[in-house]
Amino acid sequence: MDRDNNSIVEINPLTGYWCLPHGQINDYDRHILTDLYLPLLGTAAYSVYLLLWEKIPNKEVITDRKKHSDLLSLLNIDLNKFNAARVRAEALGLIRTFTKQDDLGEYCVYQLFEPLTPKEFFKDDLMSIFLYEKIGQVNYSELISKYSRSEKILENSTEITKDFLEVFQLNNDDLINTPAEVKKGQNEFSGGSDENKPKVDSKAMEQLDWELIEDRIGQLYKINPADLLQNQELIINLHLFYGVNEIALIDLIGKTANIVDNKIDPVRLRKAVQDRFEKNANITVKETVQPETNAPVTNNLSRADNLLLQQAKSMVPADFLAAEKQKSGGFTGAAESKALRDMAMKTYLSPAVLNILVDYILQNSPTLSVALMETVANDWQQNQVKTPEDALKRLRDFQNRPRNTRRYNNRNKKVEKATDWSKVKSNTQTDDKNAQVKRQELQARLRKMRNKDN
Repeated sequence: MDRDNNSIVEINPLTGYWCLPHGQINDYDRHILTDLYLPLLGTAAYSVYLLLWEKIPNKEVITDRKKHSDLLSLLNIDLNKFNAARVRAEALGLIRTFTKQDDLGEYCVYQLFEPLTPKEFFKDDLMSIFLYEKIGQVNYSELISKYSRSEKILENSTEITKDFLEVFQLNNDDLINTPAEVKKGQNEFSGGSDENKPKVDSKAMEQLDWELIEDRIGQLYKINPADLLQNQELIINLHLFYGVNEIALIDLIGKTANIVDNKIDPVRLRKAVQDRFEKNANITVKETVQPETNAPVTNNLSRADNLLLQQAKSMVPADFLAAEKQKSGGFTGAAESKALRDMAMKTYLSPAVLNILVDYILQNSPTLSVALMETVANDWQQNQVKTPEDALKRLRDFQNRPRNTRRYNNRNKKVEKATDWSKVKSNTQTDDKNAQVKRQELQARLRKMRNKDN
């Protein structure tokens, strides 16, 4: 199935659906889902995922499938919220979505996967970083302690478990020459593989200058190249997630390394990078290199737009936000910092494009509004905005649209309503208050859930 947003709009309440399990979900999986996945999924996606497990049919009769309207009624949400929740579960590797068609029409097949085991989850850099961002150091440490107990209890023990052939006996001929019927059954399942299980993937972005990191780390901090290579995936993910460059990473790796054995400490490194990101949201940006004011205009954009492009491409979003706030004499609030981090994790917006978005919003509002950011970002994604140049062009097209019409065309010649971003801006304070109430309600629910588990 084409997994872009265009495929989402094709699903309507009358579209059928079918649930296909990949394994089974048990009570232990539900505990993992609540502890580790709920903060990432949100309550809507959490409910959608569990409801789809409950809707797995008892018999394989595709023509007996139900419609999406049944799910929407049970969840008490509209189609847009259902689709938004579903794609969050997809992004976290819990659901794969396919479309098929038969005599009754088009329908969706939702293939459901069990959550990762705690060990797999905490070893996955993106998942663990995302959870750390959401729940903070104290709660993260409590979860580490909770799910590591079961392994520690086996330390210094001796296993006396019997294996299969020690307990059961099979015909030697059957072991050597597999019966034809057994082979037939094996072939039926040969197409299925865990390799098809979706993973949270960090999409292709520019890679680090790994040779530079390797050379400087070895010279300055005497860290073994093998240890550096073992943590390569973590380092690259931190770069993609937080926009940390090579020089900053070298410094942070050295400062957080274990001074006893000169080995990288992944936990301390993660925390140091996150702390740096937090500080950069409110720094004075004294060392930020500003573009030259006499930079030549090499395209049909104005000099001001070219200067903005240079700055957007040369700074990570946290630094760019701090610089923009400094220009106006303001400061970065906690809500703005969180809004920026959340948007940075949506990989369809590159750092440079995100900077153009920040610049646009701060021209029209004294603070970053979540509602306004999401409205503009959704418009840009739907209209294939990939580069900062595309973003500027999209802004100019919107500002220069004919005033006697409320419509404009995108690249696919698909006519759609122009987004009136000013209306979203006017409701910024109300939206922020509503978002704060919702966050408080979610935090209260999370506390109740954690208290029940403990």
